[in-house]
Amino acid sequence: MKIVSVLFIAASLTSCGGGGGGSPAPESSAPPSVELSVDTAKIFRGNSIKLNWSSSNASSCSASGDWSGTVTLEGSETLILADAGAYNFSLNCSGAISSHSVTVTDYDFEGTCINPHDSQFPREYLGEYPMPDPQNYFDDTLIKAIGLKDYGISWIYNAYKNNSPLLLQDCTEEQYVKLMYRETLRRLKSIGVTSVWVANFGYWNNDPEIWTVDHSTKHIKDWEIAFIADTARALDINLHYSWQFNMRIANSEDLLFPFNGTAYVDMSLLTRIMAAHEKHIIWEAQRLEGLGFKSMSADWQAMWLAFCGLDCTATESEIVDLKDFYMQRMGQIIAGIRQSFSGEVFVGEGIQWNDERVVDQVDGIVVNFPNLIADDEIETANVALIEERATEYIADFHQDYYCQSSQPCWERTSFNNEKHRIIFNLFAQSHASFLSRGWVEDGFCIDELFGQPSDTGCIQRQIKTDFSAQAIWFEGVLRAINNQPYFDLKGATSTTGYWLSDTLLGDGDIEAFPNLSQSIRGKPAEKIIQYWYSGEYQPYAAEFSD
Repeated sequence: MKIVSVLFIAASLTSCGGGGGGSPAPESSAPPSVELSVDTAKIFRGNSIKLNWSSSNASSCSASGDWSGTVTLEGSETLILADAGAYNFSLNCSGAISSHSVTVTDYDFEGTCINPHDSQFPREYLGEYPMPDPQNYFDDTLIKAIGLKDYGISWIYNAYKNNSPLLLQDCTEEQYVKLMYRETLRRLKSIGVTSVWVANFGYWNNDPEIWTVDHSTKHIKDWEIAFIADTARALDINLHYSWQFNMRIANSEDLLFPFNGTAYVDMSLLTRIMAAHEKHIIWEAQRLEGLGFKSMSADWQAMWLAFCGLDCTATESEIVDLKDFYMQRMGQIIAGIRQSFSGEVFVGEGIQWNDERVVDQVDGIVVNFPNLIADDEIETANVALIEERATEYIADFHQDYYCQSSQPCWERTSFNNEKHRIIFNLFAQSHASFLSRGWVEDGFCIDELFGQPSDTGCIQRQIKTDFSAQAIWFEGVLRAINNQPYFDLKGATSTTGYWLSDTLLGDGDIEAFPNLSQSIRGKPAEKIIQYWYSGEYQPYAAEFSD
């Protein structure tokens, strides 16, 4: 069993005499006594316990059992218990003895709740492509981030309660939520992640003046965010927060405005959107400051804007005015965030556009990748091809960003490239069609995809899972990011890229389709990330269900 002493605090035992001499204090006739306590009797391996003790009428104290040596007459010590097993801690102070036992388990738990999930999957999920070996790793100056899946874990708990209640019979909702977040954060720490990105969303009160978020509708509740913050702090993990602009009105199926994947905006609608976002994101900034978050996004995910009027018939002049207004307001929002939040501020979750009012104010710019290969290249795709196409995209993006191509310069384009530090977003689902066609809904069933109707009303069940497709994408893109000479690299992330349980069997009813998702948890891509983030290589070990 392995024990690491973290902190030892001994009470100072001194005596002071005043003035002239005096007689020694008479010896006490009371027998020695000792009190030893431990703050918990059961922990998961790798966690710590704290021993506290005090004694009276004793001249010395010695530790035995799973700690040893001479200790002070009173004090405390924090120990990390690295291995599973039974531990005993005993303290003898001049013949008075006190002991405590601690059980260290190989499984995580929260009260009576033990992780009910496993990571088994059919062998065929591994896919068709040769599994790549990671080539290099990032140095410690770079952000090494992973984003948690943006579904609230309470949603998963309630889905299991409705469909497989026996699985969670020993778990309350709060126990399950805490366990899943704590275990996930601990696992991310083990693969070299230094920053965990939390993406959240909620629904709106349809206020006639400024739309406001109904906090009770947030998928990740405010108390959960606080728990994540406390847990991450104990693990020495930085936290980042981003907001998804969901258009749904609270307690309704209605939307704030029409939306079919893109929001077509005129000046009136854009004004309302920016006012609502400003009010909410500055509220979040104030809260995140108190929770110790190290960074946040000023813009939003998931809601794309088309600056062309409600029916997309705006004139070129009107389009320019809309773009200019958006950038002006986003610059004001960033300045407002800075007044409350001392951490870093990023943009690029949505619009990746060079405007000095925005990009010169922030600490990092998130850059996404498009589809990298064509349909007819899927069968022959490999790491080298993905790296080549990713490198080409970065070069083209750099030219467009700084108006080095045929694209005309925006009048507010910034050429202060020393301030433009890039965080590349690693985002690839585990099916081959992603390589050429992109993202597929992984949270619920849809009845049509890429023009192909479903025979069952759930097209996801017709998509072939391929973990190797995700693996070659990650390795190829990571090589391109590491070798590109165009941008000042700040780091990498994978927004919403980590599922909150080990489940890999998608059925559409409970945890939807983690087998198809961008999550790398339990998949070969997780080992690739581990090497690039930590420099430690661990071969992938699958748990097959067949």
